[in-house]
Amino acid sequence: MLNKKAIAAFAAGATLLSGFAFAAPAMAVKDNNPCKGHTVEWCTVRVQDAQGVYDAAFKAVNDKKDGYLAKYNNALADYNAKLAARDAAFTTLNNLKAELQAAQGEAKTALEHKVAVAQDEYNAAVSALTAAKTAKDDAEAELRQANAVLASDLADLNQKKADLSDFVGPTEDEVKRALINKVRLAKMNLDNKDDLLAVAKKNFDDAYKALVAAVAEYNARENAATVAHQKLNAFLASGVNDSTTETRLRDAADRADAHLKRATIALAKAKAAYDDALAKDLAAVAAYNKALQAYKDVYNEAVAAGVNPALLPPVVTSDPLDPKVPAVPGLKHAYASAMSGKFGKEAKAASQKGKDTKASAQQNSNANGAAAGA
Repeated sequence: MLNKKAIAAFAAGATLLSGFAFAAPAMAVKDNNPCKGHTVEWCTVRVQDAQGVYDAAFKAVNDKKDGYLAKYNNALADYNAKLAARDAAFTTLNNLKAELQAAQGEAKTALEHKVAVAQDEYNAAVSALTAAKTAKDDAEAELRQANAVLASDLADLNQKKADLSDFVGPTEDEVKRALINKVRLAKMNLDNKDDLLAVAKKNFDDAYKALVAAVAEYNARENAATVAHQKLNAFLASGVNDSTTETRLRDAADRADAHLKRATIALAKAKAAYDDALAKDLAAVAAYNKALQAYKDVYNEAVAAGVNPALLPPVVTSDPLDPKVPAVPGLKHAYASAMSGKFGKEAKAASQKGKDTKASAQQNSNANGAAAGA
């Protein structure tokens, strides 16, 4: 997109050219060129009008406050927040249900109340997530439609620019102006990749921290379960006939197993989320490095063609990003232990179910996009 200065420069050049419209005949022009039979000024105004239409469509999509992209991003952020709230409510509810199974007496009554409250909160979170998804889907549909209009307006603008160029032939100033625009587009693409990289980095950092925490909790729960079973086995081996003590030790071992099961599943899910975030982080780094090199190349092309560097966005001189990431301490041992343990099979199934759900959602999204494009 040309900014106001570029449009003004284009208009100034068009005004200058219009003074020669009748002084010299145009060179060979395509028979179907709409500018044929008109003046350069008429053809220039035609481009300016198309530029205005395109600028309005671009603003409708990209305005930081009211643009369709901003609305979609806000709806997406709200959806993600509601999704996190639903997941947190689900985890809380399941944890309370697990505690309730082992509770007795007054403690059980208190936990039953907590479970009921947690169930209500989970139901409310599900309803809020459903509403947020509807809003997100609506915003996405509006953005897709607005982008289609923007693409159509851009195609019309480019065609009218081509008609003008065919009519008068590109001047040196127009060539330079095209290179300036090319550099700006490359810089916009680089900035966009930088934004996407920041999101990928944050998601990776969050996944890394979550996996570190999951490894630590798994190790702690595994140790606690081992100790609980050792105490139970030692008591059984002692031959002491004390049903109360035996029940207490069995309950403790069962609770330790329940926590270990939860921690094992959580570790598997955290590992899957980490792997996904890592892949996206590496892809974002590669995309950024590619955009950085493309920007440097087109910047040098413009300078070599005689464009004043003061008219270009400042060149980015930073080195390509290093794709290396830190290792998760103790992950290999803990993950191998967890997956080979008695809850490993169930944990793998739970993490795979999450992957399948994401894949299905992505396929549906792609199918919807293809249908909209058709």
